[in-house]
Amino acid sequence: MDTSLKRIIAYLIDILLVSIVVTPFINIKAINPNIDDYNKYYEEYTQLIEDANNGDIDTSSEEYKNEIIDLNYKIAEYKVINSSISVVSLIIYFVIIQYFLKGQTVGKKILKLKVVSNKDKELNIGNYFVRSLILNNIIFSIILIIGVYIFKPNGYYNLSMVVSYLQLLVMSVIILMVVLRKDNRGLHDIIAGTKVISLEPVISEEIVDDKEIKETIEIETKEEKKNTNSKEKVTKTKTTSTKKKSTRKTSGK
Repeated sequence: MDTSLKRIIAYLIDILLVSIVVTPFINIKAINPNIDDYNKYYEEYTQLIEDANNGDIDTSSEEYKNEIIDLNYKIAEYKVINSSISVVSLIIYFVIIQYFLKGQTVGKKILKLKVVSNKDKELNIGNYFVRSLILNNIIFSIILIIGVYIFKPNGYYNLSMVVSYLQLLVMSVIILMVVLRKDNRGLHDIIAGTKVISLEPVISEEIVDDKEIKETIEIETKEEKKNTNSKEKVTKTKTTSTKKKSTRKTSGK
């Protein structure tokens, strides 16, 4: 399997695993006292979008725009704890755990991949942190968390739109670089000074060529032996036949 494809699959496994572990904690009211308010405003937001898509609301009206901006801000406000838990979880998994597992996560272990230095030196926890800031959108999540306390609804709405476009752009660049570059290094790898290698044994073209040459020689040798054996059999047959004729002539005399 191609290394770039293995990396994508490994990342999806890791994100799924983190989501499975983190989601129950986010929904515990003792840990996240804002969960009910968040769910309430999120439902209102999705219902408003659905009504707009169905043509029940005039999306060009100021009332609709103001309501969207207001709900977007309230969702972000009550989502701060959710986002903070997610950020901490991503740092623990992709930075701390991966550091102590020597460059591997669960996904990477399954796909036999490993994060190493691009300059043949030992990685420190800072390399993993910088790498995760970009790869896991942690830097954008932190910007949005801080933005809730700095901006008012209109300002925060504009900030969230810019961040959404940047997230899409960065992730697209990472995927394209991982797929198209010969060394499969993404933007996060280049900035953090890392690369991902496969731990599976690689058979070089030279070895393959050597094997093919050896197999060809073995086949030719076998064929030569067969031909030699066939010639010997023919010679033996002729010799035997000649001896029989000589014996018959002698007997006749």
